[in-house]
Amino acid sequence: MDGRASIIASIIGRTLVETVSPSDSRRGDVRDRDVSRFGEYASRWCLVVGAAAALVMAMAMADYFWIANVIYLGFVLWAVAGSVLKLVAYRRGL
Repeated sequence: MDGRASIIASIIGRTLVETVSPSDSRRGDVRDRDVSRFGEYASRWCLVVGAAAALVMAMAMADYFWIANVIYLGFVLWAVAGSVLKLVAYRRGL
């Protein structure tokens, strides 16, 4: 029981210390912000295409199940494409 209590106390203590005064290793620099912004902006088209496809399906009176799945697919592709683009941008440079 002593081991678990010390682990929990360590986690709580570190969380409090980082909340009050974040360490430099957790702060992002300009490049991190630029890469994140690039990944979000470039992958946003997956979300736009998914929403447009869902709108067309709704106007065509498609089943709600398929409309919801197209919206979900748009969000999944947006997240995956954003992550891949961010990794490529870090690897090759922005």
